[in-house]
This record gives sequence, structure tokens and C-alpha cells, in this order.
Amino acid sequence: MKRRLLLLAPLLGACTELTTPRPPEPPLDLAGRITANPLMAILDAAAADFDQGGARLLERPAETALAVARLEWIGGEFRPGRRLARMPDSYLFAARRAVAEGREALGLQPDATPDAAMGALLMASRAISRGDAAAIQGALASPLFLAGPRPVMSRLREPGAFPDAMIATTALRDEVARQVAETQVDHRMMVEGQIFGTSTSGLGPGTGY
Repeated sequence: MKRRLLLLAPLLGACTELTTPRPPEPPLDLAGRITANPLMAILDAAAADFDQGGARLLERPAETALAVARLEWIGGEFRPGRRLARMPDSYLFAARRAVAEGREALGLQPDATPDAAMGALLMASRAISRGDAAAIQGALASPLFLAGPRPVMSRLREPGAFPDAMIATTALRDEVARQVAETQVDHRMMVEGQIFGTSTSGLGPGTGY
């Protein structure tokens, strides 16, 4: 009996693997291209966005909205069942700080869900990229953007530095790339191999995670 159970264990594990739902695909804007592994494409893009503290984002409002949308998606992937759910907590905490930094810079509701915040930012980025004045006005009027002394467009044009986002995206990109290279990756990343280390907490109520 014990021998049969031992023989069945790998099969039961494979069945669990097959029945575990894949995480939802991210919006194409975030990766910038169709890819079987959007996580690495988005991490690469995010690390480039926030290189030198996000200096390249100055006076580029559409790109700024897209960059912070990527932060929201990355932060959301630490939730249970998502691509980064099993990363060590140090990366989770860094992502939490980066998300909070992005929300503060753009005046986003601190308790918004990651999906809602990402959606509002992508809507703004797309409208600004098209130069559609009516769509821009509608996107920036979202209740997810807090009223304040600075208009949202001003914040998008001059968001300030993003030191926490620079650290978080670079470290996370490098660690995921290392684990991919060593095939120590979770199946939810759509790459065969082992799983990440454990993480037991979300991004916390202050960021809607």
C-alpha cells in the first residue's frame, strides 16, 4: 500500500499542476509585445522605466502613466496564485514601497486595488498617446486620482524621482532572470522548473493588495 502511494505521489502532483489555473494575462501595453513569458518582458521594461530614478520619464506623461501601471501589475503579481506569489518577502516589501511611491507621485488613491489603479493609468496613457483631449480629460477625471494642489497632468509631466521603484524593479528583474537561467522558476511564469521560495503576505491594506 505504501509503495503504491509513493508511486502515485508524482501523478497527483502533476494533476494538481494541470488543474491550477494560470494567472490572467497582462494587458499587451505592459510588455509592449506578444510573448509567452510576459513577466520578464514587463520586468525589463519597468527596470528601464525607472533607471536613474526614472529620469527618462520627465515631460513624458504617457510613458509615466504606463511605467506606474507596470508597477501596479508587478505588485499585483505577489498575490496568491500569481507569478510572483512565491518570491521571498524581501522582494514583496520592495514592491510595496515602489507601488506606494508611484501612487504618491501621481496622486492615486492609496487603497485602490492593483487592477483598478492599473486600469486608470493605462486609460490615461492610451488617451495621452493618442492626443485625444476628450479621452484625456475623462481618464484624468477618474475618482482614483485624488484632488490636490497639482493637476494630474502636471504630476505625469513632472513626477519626481522614483528611487524605490528603481531599486525594486532592478532587483526583481535580476533575481527572476537568475532563477529563469537556473530553471528555478514557478510554473505560473510559464517556464519549466522548480518553484520560488515562500512568501506569506500581500502588499497590505495601504496599497489595496
